[in-house]
Amino acid sequence: MVLRMRDMLYENPLDHFLSLLIDLLIFFVKSIYYTLETIVLTLTPYQFRKLKDVTGQVVLITGGGGGVGRQLALNFARLRARVVIWDINKDALQGTVDALEAEGYRCRAYLVDISERERVYEAAKKVKQEVGNVQVLINNAGIVACRTLWDLSDKAIESTYAVNILSHYWTTRAFLPEMMNENSGHIVTVGSVAGLLGTYGCTDYSATKFACVGFHEALFTELKTHGYDNIHMTLVCPYYINTGMFAGCKPRLLPMLEPKHVADSMVRSILKNEVNCTLPDHVRMFLPLKCLLPAKMCWELMYRVMKGPETMMGFRGRGKATAG
Repeated sequence: MVLRMRDMLYENPLDHFLSLLIDLLIFFVKSIYYTLETIVLTLTPYQFRKLKDVTGQVVLITGGGGGVGRQLALNFARLRARVVIWDINKDALQGTVDALEAEGYRCRAYLVDISERERVYEAAKKVKQEVGNVQVLINNAGIVACRTLWDLSDKAIESTYAVNILSHYWTTRAFLPEMMNENSGHIVTVGSVAGLLGTYGCTDYSATKFACVGFHEALFTELKTHGYDNIHMTLVCPYYINTGMFAGCKPRLLPMLEPKHVADSMVRSILKNEVNCTLPDHVRMFLPLKCLLPAKMCWELMYRVMKGPETMMGFRGRGKATAG
């Protein structure tokens, strides 16, 4: 391959070399600092960490009627935040409202179909008028059909994309301008371990969760590049959660996570302004293996050791996508 300088960022070879050398030196110095910082923060007990204060801030949670969404609402209410929940299920919304009222808290509940762009924009306008600008946006809602590609209907695929990833664009675009004006805010993208490793019966679900990872990383880059350093982003990638979303699935190596544990971990990550939150933590250690090991070896690990397909084959579908 012939290197043509006119196709590079710097056309002058000397400028190219010197700028690269300087940036590499800066990178290595900062890398040492950030590594030491990470070690110190990791060893510092949670109660001694500097945490975000969300008192009085508006926290909006999509899928707020579900298991994790409800626990998130309770956690943020206990932190004296002003909680707003969105869901498509009226009864689930009321259940969360009742759960908060039982502890003496209030929240604003809105019946919203986040798969419909205009409905999202209308609801966002209403929230701004009735509650105020959103400081913490948690894109938590999700659905799963759990069928092989040849058994999926076109409608199920479209619905999964509309809820699991396209809605993130509509909600973020609705609330980001105010965050940018104040250079302050927090956007939480709820992905999945299935968005880091392709999963049987989830060609639609896994693909949307992979998209969530890309959405998070790309938007993070855009905000940092343009100086919005105080708009924080957190990507949450949990393992199977025991909310009924994956009812019937029986993992071999690790038990399903409980909604309260997931919500508690998410809140801790948000308060610490962490960029990534993978649950359980040690799963991150194994992710590089899919790039380092031979493909056939990865398949044996997933099929024979983890029993991935067998785990998902136990899913008890009801003829429609299941919401979490």
